[in-house]
Amino acid sequence: MPVILTQHYSPADRIYEDAEFSLYHYPKQYFSRVNAYDRFIYYRPLGKSAARADSKTYFGYGILGQWWPDPGRTDHRFVPIIQGDAFPRRVPMMDSRGTYYETEMATPPAFQSAVRSISETAYWKILAAADTSALGVSLSPNTEAIAAQPYAAVAGAPVDKFRSTTTIPPGAGYQPSGDNRLNVYESAALQERARADHQRVLQLVQHEVLKRGGTTWYNNNIDLYARIGETRMLIEAKSLLDVRAAVDRMRYGIGQLADYEYRYRAELESPQKVLAFGSPPDAATSWIGPLLEDQRIALIANAGENLQPLNEIARALSIFKE
Repeated sequence: MPVILTQHYSPADRIYEDAEFSLYHYPKQYFSRVNAYDRFIYYRPLGKSAARADSKTYFGYGILGQWWPDPGRTDHRFVPIIQGDAFPRRVPMMDSRGTYYETEMATPPAFQSAVRSISETAYWKILAAADTSALGVSLSPNTEAIAAQPYAAVAGAPVDKFRSTTTIPPGAGYQPSGDNRLNVYESAALQERARADHQRVLQLVQHEVLKRGGTTWYNNNIDLYARIGETRMLIEAKSLLDVRAAVDRMRYGIGQLADYEYRYRAELESPQKVLAFGSPPDAATSWIGPLLEDQRIALIANAGENLQPLNEIARALSIFKE
């Protein structure tokens, strides 16, 4: 059944760890309303901040992916938006006859509920008013498919300022800037950030850096940038819930490291590139470590709540020295 997802624009109005058109964060009372691969429509409430042109309108749509638990709060979940697009034309709450699109009556929706189920006819009426594709689903690439392919850098992708941190931010740690829209590659990367094993391996790395008197930063693109004395490390974490995906995760991570090193070359100052898996690859893909060695990339993983170096470059990292 299609659902309406309420999406605040201003971070000041948000109480959840959302990333618009990438990730939706929601509490227990909505668990039964969010189902894998359902279609959704975004609704922009007025909020407490200044009114926007898209306030009190339906402004986008797409398809949800498979939800997962919030690693920090058991009474919350994340669901990725695997396909999503802004409407060609925003849709007001009511049609020209004064009928609410959601309820198909003069009765207003329960706006206090952030997630609201709607009928098929209400869904199609909103899409028709928005001048969307007749297919009724987003035509943009699927982030699940993107994540299974080698990473492809996007020309002109924006850079984001670095934020110093002593804790790995919850969720995706995303901070919107103006009306900039995420591209599908950025969206796929942000979705992974909210997974438990991704967050845990970064927490372990950060702990070792801070223990040695180092400093860590992150931004909307880079999982972690660390300095210990004159040593600089660019760390890209990859969730590895299925060891069969290790090669795909490696390929994607190599592309991200290369892209970020180039895009942020002035700030990063030629760092050591580090790929951090949420769990070790299996014996069948143990060749990943030596292959990354040839690329001058350190490979590490979380093995039973301890960081494990998986090639010679990794064993030489400052975080493994006392």
